[in-house]
Amino acid sequence: MAHITLNTAVSITGLSKRTLWRRIADGQLRVHGIPSGGGEHTRVLLDDVLAMSPLRLEGDDRALIAAADAGDAEAQCDLALLFLAQNLAAEAVRWLALAAKQNYPEAMHQLGRCHIAGRGVAANEALGVEWISRAAAIGHGTAKPMARYLMDPSRPALDGPALEARLDAIEREQVLAVLRETAEMEPGRGGRS
Repeated sequence: MAHITLNTAVSITGLSKRTLWRRIADGQLRVHGIPSGGGEHTRVLLDDVLAMSPLRLEGDDRALIAAADAGDAEAQCDLALLFLAQNLAAEAVRWLALAAKQNYPEAMHQLGRCHIAGRGVAANEALGVEWISRAAAIGHGTAKPMARYLMDPSRPALDGPALEARLDAIEREQVLAVLRETAEMEPGRGGRS
């Protein structure tokens, strides 16, 4: 049986710690061992937390949540993307920030996009550009052309939605380029064999 921290349980359920403590007291939420003074290190049963969660989850999401709770940056980023997909942007930003602090490039890129779009945080183009540039500096493929565009002094000043649309177009161009390159390399598709 997997257990997660109370902080992660707050994130997954959207409930306050106070509410979760009440659920622990009335037996709806089981703890691992005896919580020492009600501290931050209290671990609760993941299955109990999921029963209280508004998230729509699939089978492998349990392992994802446990890995994110354990501090795995890739899992934290993937959990954030799950939150974004379900329009829970504030929680997504929280998980992206945790992964970005570990220099996980995709989290840095996505955190930058959230800051630019004002998704889950107040819009802050400068901070968004900083995160995307940091992702680009450590090799994130999509962030590189975005950073070049964002840092170009001759680029037009765009409002948030227009800038977000331009970044989406850059991302689409990058994905299509990779798909074309992959198709050219496949034997029997007119490419190299």
